[in-house]
Amino acid sequence: MVGPYRDLGSGFARLTGLEGARRNPSRLRYVEDALVELLRNARDAGASSIYVAWTLKSRRYRVLTVIDDGGGIPETHKDLIFEPGVTSRHLRPLSDPHDPNLTPHGAGLSLYHIKNAAVSVEITSTSSPTAIRVSFDTEAVPERTLQSSSRPSRSNLQATLQHFAGETSPTLYHGSPARILASLLHNHIIRQRASASGLREVAGELGLDVSLRTAQRVWRGDVEPVGAVSVGGERAPVKGREPRRGVGGEGGEGPLLALGDEEKGGIADILRRAARASYLELGDLELESRHGEISLRARVYEPEEDYE
Repeated sequence: MVGPYRDLGSGFARLTGLEGARRNPSRLRYVEDALVELLRNARDAGASSIYVAWTLKSRRYRVLTVIDDGGGIPETHKDLIFEPGVTSRHLRPLSDPHDPNLTPHGAGLSLYHIKNAAVSVEITSTSSPTAIRVSFDTEAVPERTLQSSSRPSRSNLQATLQHFAGETSPTLYHGSPARILASLLHNHIIRQRASASGLREVAGELGLDVSLRTAQRVWRGDVEPVGAVSVGGERAPVKGREPRRGVGGEGGEGPLLALGDEEKGGIADILRRAARASYLELGDLELESRHGEISLRARVYEPEEDYE
């Protein structure tokens, strides 16, 4: 016993007495609170890159999988870290750089609170990379309401990541499990396997639920990796891939092509299939015929629900 800490080995200790109470973080009120704590844990472990995959199942259960290239967790401690007061930051708690008066991070209770609030929580990979998967019942632990009418999602998770990107050094990525898997391959966090079934097995070990068909698409390179999250909300271009370029031009001359409902429906079906091939959904579609050109404007977004 050294002071208010009980040594647990491998750099971990359990806070005791008044020290544990002093560093007790606020309880989780929203899913976004848990996401921030998971991001902080990855950052504090020395991660330079953090990948977040999220899905919504049955329009109720939010599943977060956070993967990082940090220092990892000893295999012997992967269950112990969910107990109250267990931390590796007992000697060097980290203060919020924007508000030093807040409770220092590293209190050893954030994962304990997450476990108590979640439907399930599991360390799926302890190192190279480290992965933790958490599922919440949003009727018990809700998500903050997103004050935007332009997005079909009610989730505020993306805004939480953007805010965190503005105050931390690790590079952040988010997307569907398929696109996160593609990003892990593209950024050499994991190695390509000899077969799609082998890649799917690795995905499962990281807490990423993908079907064999999806794994085959990722294995072939048909699923595009995601760019890094920036503060302004735009994604950085994916290194090593040519950016997709739009087609534009000035119209005003030429014949006028009339499009009926059947033709517009056919175009919408083509775009919808193309979107789903990239694990996206097609939203509003506007078609306008002008002299010498057709103007097409479509909104695509990442769906909240899992689908194949």
